[in-house]
Amino acid sequence: MKRIFHWFDRIMRLDEVLASAALFAIFLVAISNIFMRYIFNTPLAWTEEVLQLLMVWATFLGASALVRRNEHVLIGILSENLPASLARWNDRLFNVGMVLIAAIVLGYWGLQLLPYSNFRSTPMLQIPYMWIHVAIPVSAVVMAYHCLVRLARDT
Repeated sequence: MKRIFHWFDRIMRLDEVLASAALFAIFLVAISNIFMRYIFNTPLAWTEEVLQLLMVWATFLGASALVRRNEHVLIGILSENLPASLARWNDRLFNVGMVLIAAIVLGYWGLQLLPYSNFRSTPMLQIPYMWIHVAIPVSAVVMAYHCLVRLARDT
């Protein structure tokens, strides 16, 4: 059983790898468009749509990776000035609890957005916006998983 959780945890760490790959792809696509525009004077028309898709995925997967590493935005002044036992509960309640609530809300509204996204597609490549917006609930599920793992490890 422990081995299954180990592999599942490794799979859930793919968010950081995929976010990094998306950022690198953003760099390559943008540089190729700059190169084509200024060297050959023929810009690539599809780059804006691909950059939009990659930026959304990099943002949301990067956010879930930050939650896993506990590097997301938080206010630590209260925890730093509390005794250790109270700081631990403060961390659970505000740091993990609030991120978990935000992940649940993000997942709910992300799922509400998907049916509407399926009817629209990008103008040039005809990519359904669903493939862009599905990053929201995917990221929310991974964020919630990371929060629950942190709560389980802290007890």
